[in-house]
Amino acid sequence: MPMAPEQLPRIRQGLITFALYTLAGVVSLALADTNASVSLMYIAAGFGLACVLAWGRVMAIPVGLGSALVSLLGYLLTDKDGISWAVWVGFAANGLGGGLQAWAAARWAHPDENQPLLLDHPRTVAAFLLVCGPLACTINAGLSSTVMALVGTLSWADWLPTLASWWAGDTLGVLMGTPLLLTALAKPRPLWRRRRMVLGLTMLVATLLLGLGIRQVQSWEHEREAAAFKQEVDATTNAVRLRLQGYLAALESLRGVYEASDSVERDEFRRASKHWLEQLKGIQALGWDERLHVNRLKEFEQAQQSEGLTGYRVFDLPARTPPQGPDVVALRFIEPMEGNERALGYNVLSRAFTRQAYQRSVTGSVPSASAGFKLAQEVGTQLGVVIYRAVYRDPNTLPSDRSRAAMGAVFLALRMDDALSAVLKDMPHFLRACLIDTTETPTQVLSGNAECHSRLAEGNVANASSHQTTVALPFAQRQWALQLWSVETIPVAGGRATSWLFAIGGVAFAASLGALLLVVTGTAERMAEAMDEASEQRQAAVLANQAKSEFLSRMSHELRTPLNAMLGFAQVMNLDRTQPLHDSQRARLDQIQHAGWHLLDMIDDVLDLSRIDTGTLRLQADPLHLQSVLTLTQPLIEELARKHRVSLTVDGTLPLGVGVLADETRLRQVLTNLMSNAVKYNRPGGSVRVQAASFKQEGQSWVRVVVSDTGLGMDEDQLAQLFQPFNRLGRERTQPDGTGIGLVISRHLTQLMGGQLDVSSREGEGSTFTLTLPTAQLPVAPEPEKAQTPFFPPERPAGQTGRNHVLYVEDNMANTALVQAALSSRPWIDLQLAATIEEGLGALHDRIRAPLPQVILLDVHLPDASGLDFLKLAKANPETRHIPVIMISADATPEQVDACLSAGAACYLTKPVQILALLQQIDDLLKA
Repeated sequence: MPMAPEQLPRIRQGLITFALYTLAGVVSLALADTNASVSLMYIAAGFGLACVLAWGRVMAIPVGLGSALVSLLGYLLTDKDGISWAVWVGFAANGLGGGLQAWAAARWAHPDENQPLLLDHPRTVAAFLLVCGPLACTINAGLSSTVMALVGTLSWADWLPTLASWWAGDTLGVLMGTPLLLTALAKPRPLWRRRRMVLGLTMLVATLLLGLGIRQVQSWEHEREAAAFKQEVDATTNAVRLRLQGYLAALESLRGVYEASDSVERDEFRRASKHWLEQLKGIQALGWDERLHVNRLKEFEQAQQSEGLTGYRVFDLPARTPPQGPDVVALRFIEPMEGNERALGYNVLSRAFTRQAYQRSVTGSVPSASAGFKLAQEVGTQLGVVIYRAVYRDPNTLPSDRSRAAMGAVFLALRMDDALSAVLKDMPHFLRACLIDTTETPTQVLSGNAECHSRLAEGNVANASSHQTTVALPFAQRQWALQLWSVETIPVAGGRATSWLFAIGGVAFAASLGALLLVVTGTAERMAEAMDEASEQRQAAVLANQAKSEFLSRMSHELRTPLNAMLGFAQVMNLDRTQPLHDSQRARLDQIQHAGWHLLDMIDDVLDLSRIDTGTLRLQADPLHLQSVLTLTQPLIEELARKHRVSLTVDGTLPLGVGVLADETRLRQVLTNLMSNAVKYNRPGGSVRVQAASFKQEGQSWVRVVVSDTGLGMDEDQLAQLFQPFNRLGRERTQPDGTGIGLVISRHLTQLMGGQLDVSSREGEGSTFTLTLPTAQLPVAPEPEKAQTPFFPPERPAGQTGRNHVLYVEDNMANTALVQAALSSRPWIDLQLAATIEEGLGALHDRIRAPLPQVILLDVHLPDASGLDFLKLAKANPETRHIPVIMISADATPEQVDACLSAGAACYLTKPVQILALLQQIDDLLKA
């Protein structure tokens, strides 16, 4: 019969419900403690309820099927043996409980499923969360755990903890997962769609964090239990080792009896053994095996019979036949005699495991144990082990002669179950142990119950205990091992209360969060208010950022403008061919330029302070000659040193080919700061010494620059405050002016260059600053000195005739005079000046006063408008768009430079201007 069309959506919804529940259940189990039977946040219960609420109560059927499947998968992942009928009953109960719980919760919380689920009032939200969470979640937990206890898959002792954990996990899953999934499935769609970001995303993040938090708390509890388990294992293992040594001590005692006596009689041996038999538990027998040649066998047997052992015969096992070999090691004495008579006369050499143990003891002169075997006198099922200790006629016998000199061996026979019980008498009740022999393959269980054998057969994983370990116990030339595992929860301080407290807190948190978000998202007005407030705050932040950018731009312009005149005219004087300067004057002019450019660098540092605060400052690290950097820095400091009457010694010599990896400008700034501080805070007649050296540390090469002075020094309190911004250490009035940020910036710049700045000082004796930077490999040839750019008289470009016209729009008279002086070396160029945008536009279009300019020089900040506006107007006019424009501005912010270049400027020169670069740009543009 064909399926009705209206049934297709229901089937699709049922499949989605089943898939969602199963997937969420598997994830919940994966996030749970690997040793927990249930998850403390079972998100699948919440997803299943959401599907039932959104698509109808018939969805409880796929929820129940998914619940049964998840329990089956969880069982199979534990690697257990098969599935019994009782386990199948548990699966069925879990499926029934899961479906019934989802159906009942939906029925109680939303009686009329045809009505929309609004949940927009505090009372309805509270009732919904209470009914669907703590109340309804008792159904599956109570039903499933009770059925499992009745069929025997869960002990009654664990019934209540399992029920409580199950209830907590389902409750948390419902409180977190149901509102989350309802935002995607529930009706009315517009309301729940608006709730997706605020409610859905928040609940998703909270669910993940809470789930991971519960998992971590359980993990910490497991670690505490593991630590307690290890502590008990260590104590048990140490006790076992100590008590096993007692058996070896008994053997050594008996060996001493034979070494002290020429002939040990039976009664003497009995008295020597009595003490050890009374003190040590698990001993089957102590005895003496005597070595003799087969030719003496008859005489030996008669001697034992004459001592009252009428039936004494030497025999080989397993058939108790007469000895076959030329040598015999016969059991002569054994204590206690009662129960061990069958072993008298046993030839140790007749069976492989006793023969090998005896021979190892003889050749090694050490106690040697046999593998586990059933003792001849054993009537039960437990294994025994015999430990031999060879005795020689001469205790000083050489190793090569031991086999011939051996008289025999004293031995100790252990009943392994009894012995293990004795040595483990103080083991905690929650531990189980078995003793295994790993000397040969396959491994042999010496003592242990049926579980021990199954654990060994199945690779030590048959038992699903929380904790287990294997400890090596080398004993008497055998490799024994002690397996220990826990069979119940390991008692620790507080037990597992932490995870329960966290779970209870999680329930409260989930209920509060869900209720709060449902109520808040139900009120559209409040949402609109929040959005408006957020929009206003964003606008305020944008305005504040714009104000900051404007301030930096204006500050850059105002500081660079006077420097432009100073450095510009110095360059013009240096290029003047009509009145060339004397060499001494040229040298002084060079110092002015060096100082001016360095001052410009310092201005840039001030502008970079905001980038330092935000972490956006960038440096360019290059291989540098340290001596060259010091040479450029030294003249600035020498003048200051002469003024303060301080001697300055600078030695930046490094091995050939060794330099520093640093930003040249920043390195000069750091060195200048350190050296100037050393001079300023010195005393008249003092000295400053700068030394450099290379060294290696932890496989890396470094360069160390040490700046030491004989100045005032600092005490410990001042050293502690040295790198605090704007802190001048109490010397504000008595010492030279300063801001107190130089060292702060220097340390920051040093760290950005991959180095370190350290200081040591003693009050009244001076200070030493140590700058450490990475080493850079340089060419072996010395760096050539930069020659001064020679001045060549400018030549008129070939093929050009007539006059060239340049328009310069600039309001600062000093800058205007500078450009006029620079262009005086180009007599074929006519320079037209304009102080405002209005005058510049008038000159650009006034053909009566002057022809159309071939190049425009343009400032950015002008009185009536921005030079960027002039540039855009010029590029928008078809008559002037072809004229190249050179921007000359003190505004060096990257945003301003990018804006001008994007608007069509040919290039952007920042003040102070390099005169040669400006002239070269003008010449190139006139040629084009």
